[in-house]
Amino acid sequence: MSDPVQNDNAEDVGSVPSFFREHAEFLHLLDEVATSASNVESWTLPNAPEEEMRLIREMKKTLDVYQEQPTCLDPYLERIVSRLMSVVQEYVYAFHDTMYKPESPITVTRMDGIFDLLYTLCKVRGYKVILRFFPHGVADVEPVFATLWRFSVDLEASNWPARYTLLIWLSLLAMIPFDIESIDSGTTDLPAIAELGTSDVSLMGRWVELGKLFLCKPGCEMEGAAVMLSRLLSRRDSAAVLRPEFIEWAAREITNAARPIDTAAANAGLQIGSVLRINGALRVLCHLFSAMDSHATLDAQIP
Repeated sequence: MSDPVQNDNAEDVGSVPSFFREHAEFLHLLDEVATSASNVESWTLPNAPEEEMRLIREMKKTLDVYQEQPTCLDPYLERIVSRLMSVVQEYVYAFHDTMYKPESPITVTRMDGIFDLLYTLCKVRGYKVILRFFPHGVADVEPVFATLWRFSVDLEASNWPARYTLLIWLSLLAMIPFDIESIDSGTTDLPAIAELGTSDVSLMGRWVELGKLFLCKPGCEMEGAAVMLSRLLSRRDSAAVLRPEFIEWAAREITNAARPIDTAAANAGLQIGSVLRINGALRVLCHLFSAMDSHATLDAQIP
């Protein structure tokens, strides 16, 4: 794929770049990072090699320059995101295939640098634009779903960019017009599901429970989960049961979080945990209601 022609003599307006000046160097670093990260033998390492992380830090620093003019990146986004996601997709498939083994050789932190770079792209250009270049086949659903479940066992772990990337990837996959329950998912024995104790064995039911895990997390994970849940619950096959159930759950969550336990709690005001619970539930409802077909549909769904 040839690079779009850029006028190297063009002048920037003030200190704001008017085109992607470092595109040639950036694409060269991209190839080096992707080649290093796609080395299957290195996936058993707890972390990426130091040289790979150094290059990723340099690439992130370059991207941050374009936060005021993110459209400068547009001619190269497909090449950049597709290259990174091809590595992530291969990793997720391999991780999914080995996660049921007692001792999976593939670590959950090896791709932290790649996920961090993808998060930076979303931060600079916006997740909606970056998602255009994510893989979105039916075959991706179960590996991405199961990998995020595995990554959700320890929500305090520092690899939140990985969880955020997987959340928005699932939000894209939720929009594919296919029968979700036709997927014979083998995720019922995953640790996160066992700890959650959900009685819903359907893939879509577990998908909703997966999103709920992140609604009390501050920052990007909450927003990623809100987008994912709203898109999932906007599907026609979730409208009859799951959507009303979730809206009722969200209403209870908001009410319970806002209700003080005792007089002392009322005087102290809302705790941070309660604020996060309310924020997470409201975010989903805002995304969901804006996607509904009509006000009549909205009124019918409110408990």
